[in-house]
Amino acid sequence: MSRIIYWFRNDLRLLDNEGFQTAAATASEIIPVYVFDPRQFARTKFGFRRAGAARAHFLLETVAALRTSLRERGGDLLIRIGEPEKIIAELAENFGVEYVFTSKEIAPDETLVESSLSKNLKVNNVDIRLFWMNTVVGAAQLPFPIAKLPDQFETFFSLVSERVTLGPLFPVPNEVNLPIEYTAGVLPSLPMLGIDPNEIAGATSSLLKPAGEALAALKLSDFAAHNGLPQQEVSADPLMQAQLSQWISIGCLSPRLILSQLEGKEAYQSTLRCMLKRDYHHWTLLRYGSRLFKPSGIDHNMARLWNNDLEAFDAWRNAATENPEVNLVMHKLNQTGYLTFEERNLAAGFLANDLNINWTWGAMYFESLLLDYNVSNSWCNWNRVAGVAGNVHVKGY
Repeated sequence: MSRIIYWFRNDLRLLDNEGFQTAAATASEIIPVYVFDPRQFARTKFGFRRAGAARAHFLLETVAALRTSLRERGGDLLIRIGEPEKIIAELAENFGVEYVFTSKEIAPDETLVESSLSKNLKVNNVDIRLFWMNTVVGAAQLPFPIAKLPDQFETFFSLVSERVTLGPLFPVPNEVNLPIEYTAGVLPSLPMLGIDPNEIAGATSSLLKPAGEALAALKLSDFAAHNGLPQQEVSADPLMQAQLSQWISIGCLSPRLILSQLEGKEAYQSTLRCMLKRDYHHWTLLRYGSRLFKPSGIDHNMARLWNNDLEAFDAWRNAATENPEVNLVMHKLNQTGYLTFEERNLAAGFLANDLNINWTWGAMYFESLLLDYNVSNSWCNWNRVAGVAGNVHVKGY
């Protein structure tokens, strides 16, 4: 193949990126692309953004680091702002590519974009190839169809953990060859994405630290050197506690890389369980789809009635409830974009169970602020805390 577009999504890394490595090894010229989708930063009906200013800043820093890595290898990253399904199709036509390679996503919004892009590409006889890269074990390696996903995580773990084979990581390409007429485009600023930088005002400096694959690798090496976190509770997420989850969510670290760093160490088994819980939520989203995002939840519980109390909800998100402990947690979220597993449960449980407020509002607020936001992890956990997860059960998560 002469030319392939590689569309980066939630896989902002070069090491152990099967899709990008395959594209680089297959095509004589590869066009790496990242598209900032304004819909991702649009305001919700409550006034806060779907992805807030802090998450946007973290994304910008990560994309900038990826561009630097590509330039060090003779390549570059084409950056655009707009709707990916239209922009990628236009680029494919302009560059005369044969394929578009990208990672496979499963959330409804992302799959809709994939479907629209595929239709737009077919007009010019261009195919799209999707790579499963977000899980430890791929869909084809599961010992059951998604429709038969076990309701209990422990059953899932016993069936799947035996199939975990890491193998060699996909290497970083030594060089990336670009078309001569390639125009990279500028890395946008927050205002270019329609975001006022003052929206981060007052937040701690932890929101504004550098990001990217190289820094993520250093964090992971430190985690491995200290053998993870000692004496973790079964309910705790060691990667979340060590603040590695933000790098996983944006794809700076692959599941296989994390486990390979811990092979032979005491922390391997606890981390494997943690990673397979993430896999389980991934497959739960694939199985139940849009049900995860409705008040009735996975259980489709229409009998549970929720309060649509905007005043109480605003008090919750602004750390102004009658519960001081919850207020401390929400203040921390608003200032840092980070919460421990236990803090997330406390805040979510108070909103859903003490206030009986529509839990999907809280899930949307977490999506806006959490730097390590992961759609399947977050929404599955909210389903569980709100008591609408049905028979789906993950002990301690």
